[in-house]
Amino acid sequence: MLNDILIATTAVSSFNNAALLNPLFFSAGLLALPLFFVVYLYGRDFVSRFGWNNQNMESQTGFWSSVFLMFWLLLFGGNYTVIRDSMSCLSLGLAVILFLLMIVVSNGMVRLKYMEKLRASKLKWVLFFAILLGAVFSGMMTWWGILLQISAILCGAIVGCRSKTNRSWVSMTTLIFAVTTTLILMQPEYFRFGQLGNLTLIHLVGIVIVGFFAVTTLVTKYTNARARIRQSAFIKLKWLFRILTLLALILFVATESVPVFIGLLICIWLLEALSVYHSAKLSDVVYKQSWAMLMICFGVIIICPVISALGIVYLTFVSKQISIKDFLRLL
Repeated sequence: MLNDILIATTAVSSFNNAALLNPLFFSAGLLALPLFFVVYLYGRDFVSRFGWNNQNMESQTGFWSSVFLMFWLLLFGGNYTVIRDSMSCLSLGLAVILFLLMIVVSNGMVRLKYMEKLRASKLKWVLFFAILLGAVFSGMMTWWGILLQISAILCGAIVGCRSKTNRSWVSMTTLIFAVTTTLILMQPEYFRFGQLGNLTLIHLVGIVIVGFFAVTTLVTKYTNARARIRQSAFIKLKWLFRILTLLALILFVATESVPVFIGLLICIWLLEALSVYHSAKLSDVVYKQSWAMLMICFGVIIICPVISALGIVYLTFVSKQISIKDFLRLL
Protein backbone atom coordinates (compact mmCIF):
# COMPACT_ATOMS: atom_id res chain seq x y z
CA MET A 1 0.00 0.00 0.00
CA LEU A 2 2.89 2.37 0.70
CA ASN A 3 5.43 3.18 -1.96
CA ASP A 4 8.96 4.46 -1.43
CA ILE A 5 8.10 8.09 -2.20
CA LEU A 6 5.30 8.13 0.39
CA ILE A 7 7.59 6.63 3.03
CA ALA A 8 10.32 9.18 2.27
CA THR A 9 7.81 12.04 2.37
CA THR A 10 6.50 10.85 5.73
CA ALA A 11 10.04 10.68 7.11
CA VAL A 12 10.81 14.22 5.92
CA SER A 13 7.57 15.49 7.47
CA SER A 14 8.42 13.84 10.77
CA PHE A 15 11.84 15.48 10.74
CA ASN A 16 10.30 18.89 10.05
CA ASN A 17 7.77 18.49 12.86
CA ALA A 18 10.56 17.72 15.30
CA ALA A 19 12.64 20.64 14.00
CA LEU A 20 9.74 23.04 14.54
CA LEU A 21 9.52 22.26 18.24
CA ASN A 22 13.28 22.30 18.80
CA PRO A 23 15.35 24.13 16.15
CA LEU A 24 18.21 21.79 15.38
CA PHE A 25 20.71 24.51 14.46
CA PHE A 26 20.15 26.28 17.80
CA SER A 27 20.71 23.13 19.84
CA ALA A 28 23.76 22.20 17.77
CA GLY A 29 25.16 25.71 18.24
CA LEU A 30 24.80 25.47 22.01
CA LEU A 31 26.47 22.05 22.07
CA ALA A 32 29.32 23.40 19.95
CA LEU A 33 30.14 26.26 22.36
CA PRO A 34 32.96 24.30 24.11
CA LEU A 35 34.46 23.55 20.69
CA PHE A 36 34.26 27.22 19.72
CA PHE A 37 35.95 28.21 22.99
CA VAL A 38 38.85 25.82 22.31
CA VAL A 39 39.17 27.22 18.77
CA TYR A 40 39.26 30.76 20.19
CA LEU A 41 42.09 29.82 22.55
CA TYR A 42 44.28 27.72 20.25
CA GLY A 43 43.00 28.27 16.71
CA ARG A 44 45.37 31.10 15.86
CA ASP A 45 48.47 29.17 16.92
CA PHE A 46 47.29 26.14 14.96
CA VAL A 47 46.67 27.90 11.64
CA SER A 48 49.86 29.96 12.01
CA ARG A 49 51.80 26.74 11.53
CA PHE A 50 50.37 26.54 8.00
CA GLY A 51 51.41 30.06 7.03
CA TRP A 52 48.22 31.93 7.90
CA ASN A 53 48.87 35.54 8.94
CA ASN A 54 47.24 38.96 8.99
CA GLN A 55 48.01 39.54 5.32
CA ASN A 56 46.39 36.39 3.88
CA MET A 57 43.66 35.64 6.41
CA GLU A 58 40.89 37.06 4.23
CA SER A 59 41.81 34.96 1.23
CA GLN A 60 42.33 31.87 3.38
CA THR A 61 38.98 32.12 5.18
CA GLY A 62 37.16 33.03 1.97
CA PHE A 63 38.65 30.03 0.16
CA TRP A 64 38.16 27.42 2.87
CA SER A 65 34.67 28.58 3.85
CA SER A 66 33.71 28.18 0.18
CA VAL A 67 35.22 24.68 0.13
CA PHE A 68 33.26 23.53 3.16
CA LEU A 69 30.05 25.19 1.98
CA MET A 70 30.33 23.41 -1.36
CA PHE A 71 30.76 20.03 0.30
CA TRP A 72 27.91 20.87 2.68
CA LEU A 73 25.59 21.56 -0.25
CA LEU A 74 26.60 18.37 -2.03
CA LEU A 75 26.56 16.04 0.97
CA PHE A 76 24.05 17.52 3.41
CA GLY A 77 21.45 19.02 1.09
CA GLY A 78 18.35 17.10 0.06
CA ASN A 79 17.64 15.77 -3.39
CA TYR A 80 15.45 17.35 -6.03
CA THR A 81 12.44 15.15 -5.25
CA VAL A 82 11.93 17.28 -2.13
CA ILE A 83 11.36 20.43 -4.17
CA ARG A 84 7.89 21.75 -3.42
CA ASP A 85 6.66 22.17 -6.99
CA SER A 86 7.89 22.03 -10.56
CA MET A 87 7.92 25.84 -10.84
CA SER A 88 10.38 26.26 -7.96
CA CYS A 89 13.58 28.12 -8.83
CA LEU A 90 15.46 26.40 -6.00
CA SER A 91 17.27 24.06 -8.38
CA LEU A 92 18.49 27.00 -10.48
CA GLY A 93 19.57 28.84 -7.35
CA LEU A 94 21.57 25.85 -6.16
CA ALA A 95 23.24 25.59 -9.56
CA VAL A 96 24.21 29.27 -9.42
CA ILE A 97 25.64 28.86 -5.92
CA LEU A 98 27.65 25.80 -6.94
CA PHE A 99 28.91 27.69 -9.99
CA LEU A 100 30.11 30.62 -7.86
CA LEU A 101 31.59 28.35 -5.21
CA MET A 102 33.52 26.40 -7.82
CA ILE A 103 34.93 29.66 -9.20
CA VAL A 104 36.30 30.55 -5.77
CA VAL A 105 37.60 27.03 -5.06
CA SER A 106 39.25 26.46 -8.44
CA ASN A 107 40.74 29.97 -8.48
CA GLY A 108 42.15 29.36 -5.01
CA MET A 109 43.63 26.06 -6.12
CA VAL A 110 45.45 27.91 -8.90
CA ARG A 111 46.52 31.04 -7.01
CA LEU A 112 47.38 29.86 -3.48
CA LYS A 113 51.08 29.06 -3.21
CA TYR A 114 50.81 26.09 -0.84
CA MET A 115 48.57 24.34 -3.40
CA GLU A 116 51.49 23.93 -5.83
CA LYS A 117 52.22 20.34 -4.82
CA LEU A 118 48.57 19.42 -5.15
CA ARG A 119 48.37 21.01 -8.61
CA ALA A 120 51.42 19.06 -9.74
CA SER A 121 50.11 15.71 -8.51
CA LYS A 122 47.37 13.47 -9.84
CA LEU A 123 45.44 13.88 -6.59
CA LYS A 124 43.79 17.00 -7.99
CA TRP A 125 41.90 14.87 -10.51
CA VAL A 126 40.80 12.50 -7.75
CA LEU A 127 39.40 15.43 -5.78
CA PHE A 128 37.71 16.86 -8.84
CA PHE A 129 35.98 13.58 -9.69
CA ALA A 130 34.99 13.21 -6.02
CA ILE A 131 33.24 16.59 -6.29
CA LEU A 132 31.48 15.46 -9.46
CA LEU A 133 30.41 12.25 -7.73
CA GLY A 134 28.97 14.29 -4.89
CA ALA A 135 27.06 16.35 -7.46
CA VAL A 136 25.62 13.15 -8.92
CA PHE A 137 24.32 11.94 -5.56
CA SER A 138 23.08 15.41 -4.63
CA GLY A 139 20.96 15.57 -7.78
CA MET A 140 19.71 11.99 -7.49
CA MET A 141 16.17 10.92 -8.44
CA THR A 142 16.04 13.36 -11.37
CA TRP A 143 18.23 13.12 -14.46
CA TRP A 144 18.09 16.86 -15.06
CA GLY A 145 19.19 17.52 -11.49
CA ILE A 146 22.35 15.47 -12.02
CA LEU A 147 23.14 17.25 -15.29
CA LEU A 148 22.44 20.66 -13.76
CA GLN A 149 24.77 20.09 -10.82
CA ILE A 150 27.58 18.67 -12.95
CA SER A 151 27.29 21.47 -15.51
CA ALA A 152 27.47 24.14 -12.78
CA ILE A 153 30.62 22.58 -11.31
CA LEU A 154 32.33 22.12 -14.66
CA CYS A 155 31.59 25.68 -15.81
CA GLY A 156 32.70 27.12 -12.46
CA ALA A 157 35.95 25.16 -12.59
CA ILE A 158 36.71 26.41 -16.11
CA VAL A 159 36.01 30.05 -15.22
CA GLY A 160 37.98 29.88 -11.96
CA CYS A 161 41.03 28.21 -13.48
CA ARG A 162 41.17 30.63 -16.42
CA SER A 163 40.82 33.71 -14.22
CA LYS A 164 44.19 35.48 -14.27
CA THR A 165 43.61 37.72 -11.27
CA ASN A 166 42.72 37.04 -7.67
CA ARG A 167 39.10 37.84 -7.18
CA SER A 168 37.67 39.35 -4.01
CA TRP A 169 36.92 36.02 -2.40
CA VAL A 170 35.46 37.63 0.71
CA SER A 171 32.95 39.69 -1.26
CA MET A 172 31.93 36.78 -3.47
CA THR A 173 31.65 34.42 -0.48
CA THR A 174 29.57 37.00 1.38
CA LEU A 175 27.21 37.20 -1.58
CA ILE A 176 27.05 33.40 -1.70
CA PHE A 177 26.20 33.26 2.01
CA ALA A 178 23.39 35.78 1.51
CA VAL A 179 21.93 33.90 -1.47
CA THR A 180 22.15 30.57 0.36
CA THR A 181 20.33 32.05 3.35
CA THR A 182 17.60 33.31 1.03
CA LEU A 183 17.25 29.83 -0.51
CA ILE A 184 17.03 28.31 2.97
CA LEU A 185 14.13 30.64 3.69
CA MET A 186 12.59 29.85 0.30
CA GLN A 187 12.32 26.13 1.02
CA PRO A 188 13.58 25.20 4.51
CA GLU A 189 12.66 21.53 4.24
CA TYR A 190 15.20 21.00 1.46
CA PHE A 191 17.96 22.14 3.82
CA ARG A 192 16.42 20.39 6.86
CA PHE A 193 15.84 23.78 8.44
CA GLY A 194 12.12 23.40 9.20
CA GLN A 195 8.96 24.08 7.22
CA LEU A 196 8.03 27.37 5.61
CA GLY A 197 5.03 28.95 7.31
CA ASN A 198 5.87 27.27 10.63
CA LEU A 199 9.31 28.62 11.42
CA THR A 200 9.84 29.64 15.02
CA LEU A 201 11.12 33.01 16.15
CA ILE A 202 14.56 31.44 16.67
CA HIS A 203 14.66 30.40 13.00
CA LEU A 204 13.70 33.88 11.83
CA VAL A 205 16.14 35.65 14.17
CA GLY A 206 18.99 33.44 12.91
CA ILE A 207 18.19 34.25 9.28
CA VAL A 208 17.90 38.00 10.00
CA ILE A 209 21.24 38.05 11.85
CA VAL A 210 23.03 36.35 8.95
CA GLY A 211 21.42 38.77 6.49
CA PHE A 212 22.41 41.73 8.65
CA PHE A 213 26.08 40.77 8.82
CA ALA A 214 26.17 39.96 5.11
CA VAL A 215 24.86 43.42 4.25
CA THR A 216 27.14 45.08 6.82
CA THR A 217 30.20 43.34 5.37
CA LEU A 218 29.50 44.59 1.86
CA VAL A 219 28.49 48.09 2.96
CA THR A 220 31.50 48.71 5.19
CA LYS A 221 33.84 47.33 2.51
CA TYR A 222 32.60 49.26 -0.52
CA THR A 223 30.99 52.42 0.86
CA ASN A 224 33.36 55.35 1.40
CA ALA A 225 33.01 57.83 4.25
CA ARG A 226 32.49 61.28 2.71
CA ALA A 227 30.79 63.43 5.37
CA ARG A 228 28.93 65.39 2.68
CA ILE A 229 25.36 65.09 3.95
CA ARG A 230 23.96 67.91 6.01
CA GLN A 231 23.13 66.95 9.58
CA SER A 232 19.44 67.89 9.33
CA ALA A 233 18.92 65.91 6.12
CA PHE A 234 20.88 62.98 7.56
CA ILE A 235 18.67 62.76 10.66
CA LYS A 236 15.46 62.85 8.61
CA LEU A 237 16.66 60.26 6.11
CA LYS A 238 18.00 58.00 8.83
CA TRP A 239 14.71 57.99 10.74
CA LEU A 240 12.88 57.31 7.49
CA PHE A 241 15.05 54.25 6.77
CA ARG A 242 14.77 53.14 10.39
CA ILE A 243 10.99 53.14 10.17
CA LEU A 244 11.06 51.29 6.86
CA THR A 245 13.47 48.72 8.28
CA LEU A 246 11.32 48.20 11.37
CA LEU A 247 8.16 47.78 9.29
CA ALA A 248 9.92 45.32 6.99
CA LEU A 249 11.17 43.36 10.01
CA ILE A 250 7.69 43.14 11.53
CA LEU A 251 6.19 42.11 8.21
CA PHE A 252 8.88 39.46 7.70
CA VAL A 253 8.28 37.92 11.13
CA ALA A 254 4.55 37.84 10.41
CA THR A 255 4.72 36.43 6.89
CA GLU A 256 8.11 34.66 6.50
CA SER A 257 8.04 35.94 2.92
CA VAL A 258 11.17 35.81 0.77
CA PRO A 259 10.41 39.12 -1.08
CA VAL A 260 9.89 40.81 2.28
CA PHE A 261 13.22 39.42 3.50
CA ILE A 262 14.97 40.79 0.42
CA GLY A 263 13.25 44.14 1.01
CA LEU A 264 14.45 44.05 4.63
CA LEU A 265 18.03 43.55 3.48
CA ILE A 266 17.67 46.46 1.04
CA CYS A 267 16.39 48.69 3.86
CA ILE A 268 19.32 47.69 6.07
CA TRP A 269 21.69 48.38 3.19
CA LEU A 270 20.26 51.89 2.64
CA LEU A 271 20.35 52.64 6.36
CA GLU A 272 23.94 51.52 6.83
CA ALA A 273 25.19 53.07 3.57
CA LEU A 274 23.71 56.40 4.67
CA SER A 275 25.46 56.18 8.04
CA VAL A 276 28.82 55.29 6.50
CA TYR A 277 28.58 57.95 3.79
CA HIS A 278 27.71 60.61 6.39
CA SER A 279 30.58 59.73 8.71
CA ALA A 280 33.96 61.41 8.33
CA LYS A 281 35.95 58.21 8.80
CA LEU A 282 35.24 54.50 9.11
CA SER A 283 37.69 51.97 10.48
CA ASP A 284 38.20 48.79 8.48
CA VAL A 285 37.92 46.88 11.76
CA VAL A 286 34.13 47.03 11.46
CA TYR A 287 34.31 45.30 8.10
CA LYS A 288 36.63 42.60 9.43
CA GLN A 289 34.50 41.99 12.51
CA SER A 290 31.36 41.81 10.40
CA TRP A 291 32.97 39.25 8.09
CA ALA A 292 34.00 37.14 11.10
CA MET A 293 30.53 37.32 12.65
CA LEU A 294 28.95 36.40 9.31
CA MET A 295 30.97 33.19 9.10
CA ILE A 296 30.21 32.33 12.73
CA CYS A 297 26.45 32.87 12.42
CA PHE A 298 26.15 31.30 8.99
CA GLY A 299 28.00 28.19 10.14
CA VAL A 300 25.60 27.90 13.06
CA ILE A 301 22.35 28.09 11.05
CA ILE A 302 23.52 25.52 8.49
CA ILE A 303 25.03 23.31 11.22
CA CYS A 304 28.53 23.46 9.78
CA PRO A 305 30.77 24.29 12.78
CA VAL A 306 33.92 24.31 10.62
CA ILE A 307 32.80 27.55 8.95
CA SER A 308 32.03 29.02 12.38
CA ALA A 309 35.48 27.95 13.55
CA LEU A 310 37.03 29.78 10.58
CA GLY A 311 35.17 32.92 11.63
CA ILE A 312 36.45 32.59 15.20
CA VAL A 313 40.02 32.10 14.00
CA TYR A 314 39.73 35.14 11.75
CA LEU A 315 38.35 37.12 14.68
CA THR A 316 41.46 36.35 16.72
CA PHE A 317 43.58 38.01 14.02
CA VAL A 318 41.57 41.24 14.26
CA SER A 319 43.47 43.68 16.44
CA LYS A 320 40.40 45.14 18.15
CA GLN A 321 37.74 43.31 20.14
CA ILE A 322 34.15 43.38 18.94
CA SER A 323 32.26 46.48 20.00
CA ILE A 324 28.48 46.43 19.72
CA LYS A 325 28.52 50.23 19.55
CA ASP A 326 30.32 50.12 16.20
CA PHE A 327 27.43 48.18 14.70
CA LEU A 328 24.74 50.21 16.47
CA ARG A 329 26.16 53.40 14.94
CA LEU A 330 25.25 52.01 11.52
CA LEU A 331 21.56 51.66 12.47
